[in-house]
Amino acid sequence: MSTVTYPSETFPGFPEVVMDCPEGWVPRSVPEAQIAIIQERPEGEFRPNVLVVIQRMRPGQTFDEVVQRALAKFEATPGYQEVGRVKTTISGLPAIRIEGAWTSETTGTMAQALRMAIVEHDGVRDVVEITGTCAGAQAKEMWTTVRAIQDSVELADR
Repeated sequence: MSTVTYPSETFPGFPEVVMDCPEGWVPRSVPEAQIAIIQERPEGEFRPNVLVVIQRMRPGQTFDEVVQRALAKFEATPGYQEVGRVKTTISGLPAIRIEGAWTSETTGTMAQALRMAIVEHDGVRDVVEITGTCAGAQAKEMWTTVRAIQDSVELADR
């Protein structure tokens, strides 16, 4: 019987990610996220956060398909309204930034900023999603910080 290993030449690991963690923010382990930081807040307050999630793309899958999947997820959120979408870069790679908000009875107003880029390496392609979230009432105070954290992300293939 043979064995297989991850990461390996056959199963490349994900790109390395480096992201700033400002004073007052702390790392947290979050399921499905490779990196997550939250702002420390008093108990009961929503904690602004920035998550990095990396997923392997299917062969032939396009960046437009990835973006459309993200948009469909946003649009499925009751009350979601997109407030901005621009082409940008992440660590020098072509990327997109989509920002929006929604309101629900359980959470109140929430604001979210999503950035996505594709990293090609070792014969595979990975989509990197950097998502910043805060409560609507926190947005005026936090949005510049959320964007700055997203701007700080550096990616390197293995």
